[in-house]
Amino acid sequence: MTMHRRSVLKALAALPGFAAPAFAQSYPDRAIKLIVPYLAGGATDVGARVVAERMSKGLGQPIVIDNRPGAGVIVGTNAVAKADPDGYTLLITTLAHPINITLQKKLPYDSIADFEPVALMGIINFILVVHPSSPVTDLPSLVKYLKDNPDKANYGSAGTGSPMHLGPELFKSLTGVQANHVPYRGEAAALNDMIGGRLTFMLSGTPTVAPHIQSGAVRALATPSPKRSSLVPEVPTTTEAGMAQWQTYSCIMMLAPKGTPRAVVERLNREANAAMASDEVKERLARLGIDAVESSTPESTAKFIRDEAEKWAPIVKATGAQVE
Repeated sequence: MTMHRRSVLKALAALPGFAAPAFAQSYPDRAIKLIVPYLAGGATDVGARVVAERMSKGLGQPIVIDNRPGAGVIVGTNAVAKADPDGYTLLITTLAHPINITLQKKLPYDSIADFEPVALMGIINFILVVHPSSPVTDLPSLVKYLKDNPDKANYGSAGTGSPMHLGPELFKSLTGVQANHVPYRGEAAALNDMIGGRLTFMLSGTPTVAPHIQSGAVRALATPSPKRSSLVPEVPTTTEAGMAQWQTYSCIMMLAPKGTPRAVVERLNREANAAMASDEVKERLARLGIDAVESSTPESTAKFIRDEAEKWAPIVKATGAQVE
């Protein structure tokens, strides 16, 4: 499809009633491409495959995963932003989508205006951990330790601008403590140094760190999530630990190109919610550290994106982090 034709289609789709009954009833009549802007094998990719498998049954057509990692999810996201708005090219993305609004100096798309939110499907939890030799045993004692040792503390992350970086920065802003950020090329490298006792604390993805909590290689303090993780249910939430304001988690959500007919978006939303309500899907996602969201709407997903963008913008700006 030419750029002109695509623009015309998007303009028509914006008109009331454009989603003609015949088109809505026949959708989908061929395979759907689901772009995942991450490498194959990670929690987001595997989670997308679990959901796609269940949704394809309801839609009656295969959903083909297309991994397009690169440039902090921008490569894959841009491919969807520029795709035909016909419901056959969709995006699975994470908290990186709203964070990039502030983190990235220049995006080739508008993270809000160029997409139709379909569904918020899952919350990905993180766990705050310290080395087992640390005198810190809970969240209040971590705050005290950091206040008593303002020049000695550090924390690791999977990279600048990741939730593992920005989450501790939010924690610092809420408590007034200090700690130096040590960015790594990926979560595994940071966690290795955490286990080796070279970091004061770290916020780590639940599926990655859960085996190390269970083995005693690290000590878990809290999860800055709405509820406890099913993988490590003994770990309290930050709300239970007395710091309800500190909430840091990622997500998996589905977006479509701007101009996708409303009837198609609603059909995809229904199938996404049906998938997330499936016991099998919930159990498989739980093993990945993802808590299913069973009843999102396009509107609630849009609000989630806006709210997260507003929440993290001042934290990103305060860190001075920006990617060219």
